[in-house]
Amino acid sequence: MAETSPTPTLFCVGTNHESAGLDFRESLFLSREEINFALPQLIAKHNLKEVLVLSTCNRLEVYGVVENSDITPHQLKDIFIDLQRFCPNQKKELDEEIKSRSYQHTQKEAARHAFSVASGLDSLVLGETQIAGQFKDAAQFAHEGATLGPVLKRMTQEAFAASKKVRTNTDIGKKPVSISHAAIDLANRVYGQLKDCRVLIIGAGEMAEIAAKYLTKYQPKQVFVCNRTLSRAENLVAKVGIGIAYPWEELNEVLPLADVIISCTGANEIILDKARMQKSQHNRSGKAIFLIDIALPRDIDSKCSEIEDVYLFDIDDLKQVVGENFEERKKAAAIGRHIIIDNADAFEKWLYSRTLKPTLATFRDYLDNLARQEMQKSLSRAPLNQLDESQTRALDAMLKSIVSKMAGDVGRSVHNPTENFESAELTEALTILFTLDKII
Repeated sequence: MAETSPTPTLFCVGTNHESAGLDFRESLFLSREEINFALPQLIAKHNLKEVLVLSTCNRLEVYGVVENSDITPHQLKDIFIDLQRFCPNQKKELDEEIKSRSYQHTQKEAARHAFSVASGLDSLVLGETQIAGQFKDAAQFAHEGATLGPVLKRMTQEAFAASKKVRTNTDIGKKPVSISHAAIDLANRVYGQLKDCRVLIIGAGEMAEIAAKYLTKYQPKQVFVCNRTLSRAENLVAKVGIGIAYPWEELNEVLPLADVIISCTGANEIILDKARMQKSQHNRSGKAIFLIDIALPRDIDSKCSEIEDVYLFDIDDLKQVVGENFEERKKAAAIGRHIIIDNADAFEKWLYSRTLKPTLATFRDYLDNLARQEMQKSLSRAPLNQLDESQTRALDAMLKSIVSKMAGDVGRSVHNPTENFESAELTEALTILFTLDKII
């Protein structure tokens, strides 16, 4: 008996700010170069048909598609473990910890999780907007690497659509929030008021830009921006309209000038170590300084907090500071989750419909062949053998129209079964009734 094609399994496996602390997330963090290095081996070993990796300061997740409809949580954890093992800097010692701190989702639940992530509903700072861009970047990298197949392409498109619906139909986007926003709010709270402070931003990327723009709300006394590429720091200062840009070589000179330092570079090593901060504090005559590290991997050595009058905060500390209107965002998020559920249901229906197409296509072939054969028989006998060419064409057009109508009606019934029936049952019935297993 012919069978429907096996349902491809969409999966998500990963870890985030809820399942693991900052130290562990930092140890798992992968750069785009590391991901690209590991993917060919990962795809080959686990026979992944499609794959997308999302790596941010708050999460590392693998989305993928396999033909195995019975894939187990253990196998999904192995995929996540191998992503680390196949990197240039293998991390075999993390295997057991990965198993205990990772989560797994398949099919509709994987799609629902992806939609929640893209909408900012699964973020450390509820409703943050930066994750949508990071998700788009991950999808673009997968597309460029030819690992974004039809299922993940549809999933990402639906994720962006869900994100837009949540922003449009709820109040969660009324006040933009992000890790950078929370960092500035934290600085304002711990210092009392920033208008009397000098603030140094280290880095000039997206997070730095968001922080700098939001910082203008508090009107600090002075703003400094220091970056490895001076032109990017200068562009940021020009875009925001406040601040002074400094070259990387002058970081030691500008450090003692700052009362608050927000570091958000993409460096793979520590930027501010204990010795450097001790020297800076000496030049400040011990005046208190607040360090906020929102980079991953982290920019600031945790030992800096051992220095007197140095107060260090990291990403996980922002859980306590999520900006204003948090309760309003929670209410909006509850509405947003209903949108996510509806979109995930629709995606599941689409995913399953892909498995019905081969049988429906075979049924259409059956009808086409039947109509053609019967027409040929009829035209070979009286009285239809007397038809002229135009009449024959009209008869052929009528039969094709009947075939299209029957195939269309059956397709709609299979995709949208009545109560007490399942699509799979109707598809199997088609196969049995019309012996479709003998068509091809």
